[in-house]
Amino acid sequence: MLRQLSIRQRILITFLLIVLTSGALQLLIAGRQLQAMTLEFYQHHLETDALLTSANLSEPFEHYLKGEGTTGLNSALNVMMREIKHDYRLLDTDYNVIGYSPSQGLAVVLTVSETPELEQANRERIGANIRPNLLGELYLHLAVGILYEGRSIGYLVLSQPMQPAYDEVRMRWLELATATLPVIILVIAASIWISRSILRPIQDLNQSALRMAEGALDTRILTVSNDEFGHLARSFNYMASQIETLMKTQRSFVSNAAHELRTPLMTLKLRAESLIDDALSPAERDAYLNEIRQEVDHMAGMVSSLLVLARVDEGRLAGHDDGKITDMLSLFHDISRHWRIAAERDGVAFQADIAPELPPVAVSANELRLMVDNLLNNALKYTPHGCITFKAGQAKGKLWLRVEDTGIGFTAEQAEHLFERFYRAVGVRGQTPGTGLGLPIVRAIVEQYGGAIQADSAGVGKGATFILSLPILQ
Repeated sequence: MLRQLSIRQRILITFLLIVLTSGALQLLIAGRQLQAMTLEFYQHHLETDALLTSANLSEPFEHYLKGEGTTGLNSALNVMMREIKHDYRLLDTDYNVIGYSPSQGLAVVLTVSETPELEQANRERIGANIRPNLLGELYLHLAVGILYEGRSIGYLVLSQPMQPAYDEVRMRWLELATATLPVIILVIAASIWISRSILRPIQDLNQSALRMAEGALDTRILTVSNDEFGHLARSFNYMASQIETLMKTQRSFVSNAAHELRTPLMTLKLRAESLIDDALSPAERDAYLNEIRQEVDHMAGMVSSLLVLARVDEGRLAGHDDGKITDMLSLFHDISRHWRIAAERDGVAFQADIAPELPPVAVSANELRLMVDNLLNNALKYTPHGCITFKAGQAKGKLWLRVEDTGIGFTAEQAEHLFERFYRAVGVRGQTPGTGLGLPIVRAIVEQYGGAIQADSAGVGKGATFILSLPILQ
């Protein structure tokens, strides 16, 4: 049943149960205390009257018991009736009726039985009991012993109806309930406000998530608080910005990949259709086949680069092959020999400056070779003549690799896009073969290990420098 209710309804029900239960308990406890105090005060007031009256009756009552007349006793009883106005009975120690108020109805009764209040007064001097009269009305009967010179000579029993006391108790209950009701209403109003304030950020989050699901990736939540909901909203906004960036990158990636693949595919289609023509000369046929081979190699390289990037994005490239490097010097010298041969074949000078001692890094040999090969391939590709320099060393807890060339260089505006996937400068695209994925692969791998790569150039035609740094393996 509770699972079918909303969170707001659950909060309200919980608050209401707590408030109503605690309010009822407090009302009951306080009411019972007020009731007990009221009845106690009512009885205490009657006890005071009984004790004062019994003290005033002790001497006249003693004279009466000695047969010295009733004048003094009657005078004292008249005074009592004028001052306290209670119903009374005056008894001797044998419970014989000496005097009584008219409402007691004892005209033909000479002796009364021992009542609970008389029994208690006989033990403790004061006794009290509540019981109904002949008409069914509840009365408080209070008996007090009359003492003369330290001995008991009789009892005074005062009686008064309980209805005024009960009316006063009922009034106290009503006043207490009236005072408690605004508090309960205030707490309920506070619970409604709290439930709304708690659920409003959740509803905003839900609506924002739905808008994002419908394609509004720029949806953000306004954060005005620094509480848990504010932290949640900021986390949601961060997630939304990451998703928006990811989706934009994915769409750009798909668009660029489609564009890069469309050109070689069209070339392959045209050359394949041309090869069907029997009028082609052997030289033209060989030229078309060579172009097809070049386009296939280009597409194969692009697909291979895309697979590397996909593995990096999924975190599956790190350490996937041969673990950590054990011989850094041999690896870098081997890479240098390979690219020296390739550079000399293209008429470009190649220099290597590798420190005699290099610290290990938490990168596998194939990954490190892939990064250096991409940097050197990029340098050779954009250096038609001149020199390429490869350097390796360590500083400030980092292994650094530096690739310098005297090639075509790049502008400051181009430098901001060098590591974007499929990016190629306008003056380069179509003139120099490439996919625009080499540098993005290098950055993706180096950042995966907490490293960094930096590109610098003095301008177009003034060469370029790429500096790669990796944390040393502790």
